[in-house]
Amino acid sequence: MIRRLTIMMGLWAAPLTAQQQDASPQDSLMREVVRLATEGQTDSAKAIVDAQLNRLSPFDAAYPHVLFTAGLVSDTAATAEQYFRRVSIEYSDSPWADRSLLRLAQLAYADGDLSDTRRYTDRILLDYPTSPVRGEAAFWAGRSEFDLNNSTAGCQYMAQAQRESNENIELGNRAGFYLQRCADVLAALQADAITADTANTESLQTGTTLYAVQVAAVSTASAADATMQALRAQGYTPRVFRDQDGLLKVRVGRFTSRRDADELARQLRRRLGDGPFVVEEHQ
Repeated sequence: MIRRLTIMMGLWAAPLTAQQQDASPQDSLMREVVRLATEGQTDSAKAIVDAQLNRLSPFDAAYPHVLFTAGLVSDTAATAEQYFRRVSIEYSDSPWADRSLLRLAQLAYADGDLSDTRRYTDRILLDYPTSPVRGEAAFWAGRSEFDLNNSTAGCQYMAQAQRESNENIELGNRAGFYLQRCADVLAALQADAITADTANTESLQTGTTLYAVQVAAVSTASAADATMQALRAQGYTPRVFRDQDGLLKVRVGRFTSRRDADELARQLRRRLGDGPFVVEEHQ
């Protein structure tokens, strides 16, 4: 119970940095709501949020931000979870979906539900490749893996958290604390990586080429997320990366046989139209 209450208190202050760059009156109002809650005026904060939810249409672009803030200032974890879950499901392409998933992961961790913690952090890390909270997601994934006695995975996630902490000095320091126990693990992983790089170089020298099917090349993370979610719904395992041209490329499959890739491309074109095509990848 104490751990969950601590997480709830931390939710109020956590998003302030992320919201400072927002400039609209609605965003300013939501910052004021969080400030009121932080200072103990939760009744006033909730009254403002309720008024906004009643005033706005669910189709309004500001609505998911208000829902997210409602979760932040909720007085019970169960209510907070309801709001965050709504944002993550009903508004998955909004700027608040990944933040809601992070809050759900934190609440699940506070409950000792490591399975749900990893489920939520995985959604951020897999579905939101440009999310500003990826570092935080990796941190909570790492803590969960350490609790599960998976030290290798825990160290990898903490290294990622520190790498993607950007200007979040506190996050970098928290990840660094856990990385103190990871020297041997990371050294072994680095040795494995060198071995793998050597093998890949040898493969390239012998002319080995892999084939994948490119489904989309889009300019925004939300468009890439939507494409990946649609592919997952049909049973595929997509991946995304930012190419040198700045576009996010969504691809499926990785084959040594061009024939297998062609067959997957035909299958995808039957389902999605004429877009998917085969590309070469050197590994």
